[in-house]
Amino acid sequence: MCNDESRGINTLDGNLTIQGGGSLTARGANTTSDGSSYGIKVDGSFTQQGGSVTAIGGNVSGNNPSSGLNVSGTVTVKGGTLTATGGSAAINSSYGISAYSSSVTVSDATVTATSGSAGYASYGLYIDSSSPSVTLSGSSSLTARSGTATDKAGGIYLSNIWGSTGSVTVGNGSTLLTNSVIFRDSSFKENPLAPTGDGSWLIYGQSNQPSAVGGNYTLKENITIPSDAKVTIPEGSTLTIPNDKTLTVDNANQLVVNGELVLEGTFDNAKELEGSGNLVLGEITLTDDEGMDEYKDYHLKLKSKKVTYVRALSDNSQYGTICLPFVPTSVAGGQVTYYQVEKLESDEITLVETDFEAGKPLFYQTSGTGDITFSAESAAGVELVTTPATDSFMVGTMSVDTPTAGYFLKNGNIYPITDGDKVKVKSFRAYVKGQNDASQASVMSVNVARP
Repeated sequence: MCNDESRGINTLDGNLTIQGGGSLTARGANTTSDGSSYGIKVDGSFTQQGGSVTAIGGNVSGNNPSSGLNVSGTVTVKGGTLTATGGSAAINSSYGISAYSSSVTVSDATVTATSGSAGYASYGLYIDSSSPSVTLSGSSSLTARSGTATDKAGGIYLSNIWGSTGSVTVGNGSTLLTNSVIFRDSSFKENPLAPTGDGSWLIYGQSNQPSAVGGNYTLKENITIPSDAKVTIPEGSTLTIPNDKTLTVDNANQLVVNGELVLEGTFDNAKELEGSGNLVLGEITLTDDEGMDEYKDYHLKLKSKKVTYVRALSDNSQYGTICLPFVPTSVAGGQVTYYQVEKLESDEITLVETDFEAGKPLFYQTSGTGDITFSAESAAGVELVTTPATDSFMVGTMSVDTPTAGYFLKNGNIYPITDGDKVKVKSFRAYVKGQNDASQASVMSVNVARP
């Protein structure tokens, strides 16, 4: 105890260096009188070189703060794990880490700074100086979260009332997770501060943050975007939800995708998402029964890590029509040649060989038997379309269709759709446009134009 304060570890007028590969826990007691509580308090600089350090501030019921780690000088963590947690502060402020120096530097280490609820302010990581900065390098990870507060709160809060400089730098290989990054300048204005660097980050609780996602950030835990926050993935950045993680929002408009959202795990509002970017799904298998019905209502442009479609071949024909929402990079089961309609006459259809395009309605010919598997796979995502491309002579189907005019392929022959006929065209196929006409032949002949 010192002046009714509780300090788990205390240094007066000196630096503190922690070395070795062991573990250390320093805990400040709860205070009921007019005293603050610190897990570790250093009246100098703090340096950690490996090991596991836990600093916990106690709950404070009087008019004083609680801080997991309170440092007058710089904070440097080179390797190891540092966990700093502030207790609740009934009247004053709670800090995970509070530093009254120029910098917090993390190199090849994991740091977690979490503050508790507070009657005034709650800060996960707080720096107050004339040049406040946070720098992550190597394979570092920083998580900084604030609790609830009556007046102010910030996951990372940099205060510089002497000037206009402050920075958060996330180096290549490092990650940052925080609910907000705020800079208070000499005019006492609080503004969002965008991190810089080649690493990755997610800032999930700050509506006015211009760089809410940086690089390619992958969720390492389940995250809920607060109901009063709107998060935008900017162009050039990617947020990945892996298959064992969940991103939760109250409304889809809380997340705007102008970059990419990779959805392998759980996000219940994916169809309603807005933005100019892409939604990258995990592995999907398309079927004739379902078609693209499951994906037609998505607002974002779609991609998939891997997409597969199997076409069962008719026993008596090696001709067919096809209209797939992706460009296959692998076709297993037989050699396939694709054709489009070049000319349509009353008794003859002329086909010409062509390249495959996503959404393009085509005829095909194959030497295969049984079935053919069309697939494509890409770490960056395979582009999908939900609407067939416009064609002068053919109509593609992404779901089951029942045309009343035109021409359809059956058992290797092409027939006109006559009045009253009900022709069911399955998903991922095509039929030829046309008007019912008495002059049409009952069976159309096919002519393949030679290049």
